[in-house]
Amino acid sequence: MLKLIHNLLALNGMLTDKVRAVRIYDEALAHYSAKEYKAAFPLLREAAELGNIMAKSLVGSAYLFGHGCPENGREAERWLKMAVDEGYAEAVGVLGMAYATGKAGCRRDLGLALPLLQQAAASGDAQSVKMLEMIEQGVGIFAKSKRATLPAGRC
Repeated sequence: MLKLIHNLLALNGMLTDKVRAVRIYDEALAHYSAKEYKAAFPLLREAAELGNIMAKSLVGSAYLFGHGCPENGREAERWLKMAVDEGYAEAVGVLGMAYATGKAGCRRDLGLALPLLQQAAASGDAQSVKMLEMIEQGVGIFAKSKRATLPAGRC
């Protein structure tokens, strides 16, 4: 009986955290959508730490683009990978683009980028389709002379 009570209390705590994370995420998203990144970021981070998968993805994007925090490729990769590993499809293309472009100090790695971009493109992500076309055509940052010097590795 004592174990049952303990398990119920633990479940109640987990549900309370999930509800809190959703509320915090909703508030953060309102700020983020209004481009109030400095107000949004700490809320996003809190919601992500409480386990909100959408917040994890958006924290990764915030680190990638410097929205409310300094650009940080390692942190962007860490949060985006968490979201991808937990099955959040919207994070797949963003992580692929980070590897493809080297944004925020990520090391460019097309070996990691291509499968992610292809997965996102197959799910209908237009930005991933466009980036794959640029890579295929060798335009912009993917010009042949630049492609040959892409370093291998991760952020």
